[in-house]
Amino acid sequence: MEAVMKANTEADVKTEQTLVLESRGKQPITVHLRLFRPGDENGMIACIRDEYGDTYFKTGFYDPEYLRREAEEGVITFLIAETDEDGIIGMMILKEFYPKESMCEIASQVFRKKYRGYGLAMPFFEYGMKLLLSRNYSAAFCLPVLFHDVTQRLLYRLGMRATGLVMNVFDMDHITHSYNNGRNRKHSQGIQIRAVGKRDAGVVYLPEEHYAFCRDIYASLGAVFTIATADIRRISDSEEHEAQDRTGQLPVYTEMEYVNDDLQHSLTIDIRRAGRDLAKRITRLHTRYPLQGKQTAVVFINCNDQGAVWAYEVLQEMGYFFTGLKPLCSEREYIVMHHEGEVLIYFEDYWVSGEFTNLIRYVETCNKKCRQRRLM
Repeated sequence: MEAVMKANTEADVKTEQTLVLESRGKQPITVHLRLFRPGDENGMIACIRDEYGDTYFKTGFYDPEYLRREAEEGVITFLIAETDEDGIIGMMILKEFYPKESMCEIASQVFRKKYRGYGLAMPFFEYGMKLLLSRNYSAAFCLPVLFHDVTQRLLYRLGMRATGLVMNVFDMDHITHSYNNGRNRKHSQGIQIRAVGKRDAGVVYLPEEHYAFCRDIYASLGAVFTIATADIRRISDSEEHEAQDRTGQLPVYTEMEYVNDDLQHSLTIDIRRAGRDLAKRITRLHTRYPLQGKQTAVVFINCNDQGAVWAYEVLQEMGYFFTGLKPLCSEREYIVMHHEGEVLIYFEDYWVSGEFTNLIRYVETCNKKCRQRRLM
């Protein structure tokens, strides 16, 4: 059914475009933008190697068979930029997350260095966005890098808005690129969203201190929501059996998933429903993956869950701080939190747009408050 729907909705979208681009001091070039075709794999890999060498974090993208399989299965739509002279000079992907999430990610826009300066990034993003909007997604989603602001600025022009940060995800000792990281030794990403099919976030349970921030985020997306009164509050272990609010009892067990990237020293936790065992579960994860050296953790809390504020307070006491929202990407809305462990964060070294500058200042304040609590 989904494949049929895509075929129908894409019928009016041009699947190939031709551009003539100019760059000062260089000859004009003719670029063709199109969908992936079998046989493109080696050209795509050459683009990745030109920018990242052998260090790109999506290691499967070095495997022609992996690229072919992903394209055939439809999870990833590969987009190609090519010239008649040099063949494939750039690539980009649209990635689906069904059935877990319903957004589409715009990612992995990579060009050969020779073709920088022609202004190809914007028309390539426009090409990808037209395809994305022709499909049935809840939102457009991107995790732009924070060591340059090109993606942030161009996607803003396409209606995408900054909503949060996913911090210290990649160990920069394992990734090589041609930009300047500053003093940060782990690479953070922004969260940019454009509402597509979902514009009602439903009832959300949010920490009171972040009400204004969250209202502004949803307003920027043109989305509606209702803030619920959070009656579940932090309790002592001796009171666990009495943890309840007017609408029912806090569950005994937490529903959550996690994954740790051993190479990047990054733990990601998805809390779908907070239970009274949350602190114990997180403590066990910290024991398994100690927040030492470059090990860090990111937590996504389902804020449609009545226990979301309670979970936020538990994690706050454990050293996590608020880094924004991940909205409209699934049937669940998410608060994002981070624990930097022993990693030093140099907020002033991120290279970001004006919109992200304001967001980073807010998150930096949250981080400072968190560090002050640890010293008390």
